[in-house]
Amino acid sequence: MSYNPFAFFELEPGPAPDLDALKERFARATGETHPDKFQQAPEPERLAAEARYAEMNRAYQTLIDPRARLLALYELTKGEKPRDVQRIPPGTMDLFKEVGEICRQLDDFLERKRTTESALARAGLMGEELTLQDALMTLGGKLGTFGATLETDLAALDARWRGGDRDLNALEAVYRKYSYLARWKQQLEERELALLTGES
Repeated sequence: MSYNPFAFFELEPGPAPDLDALKERFARATGETHPDKFQQAPEPERLAAEARYAEMNRAYQTLIDPRARLLALYELTKGEKPRDVQRIPPGTMDLFKEVGEICRQLDDFLERKRTTESALARAGLMGEELTLQDALMTLGGKLGTFGATLETDLAALDARWRGGDRDLNALEAVYRKYSYLARWKQQLEERELALLTGES
């Protein structure tokens, strides 16, 4: 049987469970099973408590993250991982190209900045750096809008799912969009940090 993180918190498996109920049940469950409560217990009991706590925490982290939750739901429902997860999701090609282009520009700029030794030449890069920071901010806004659209898609998917329409293709499509969004955010955050710290 596939891993079922929903069962830890007695939640019906679905794309968008009640997160308030999840947080409340997690707090209650971890309060009862926290390893600190078993410090004086015999070693087997203490180790079992630590394992239970770790599993509960893993289940919670899976459910609180839409991407991980959708993947777990897909695997739980289908009994296998989704195929072809590298394919760019429909409707995201423009963002894919834009993120790739800004990452390429930033990598090029960071390399030039790293190898520029004279203070005057480094000062000459300031205008380009400000332009790149503005581009990063603009693209961050687009990703925020994309994320908000995804939340709407997730809510619609959840309503259909709970109505009996267990469309795994739709679930996989939303999962892949969340995967790309997370990857894009990480790529941009890494480069933004490199800009701020001067490291490449």
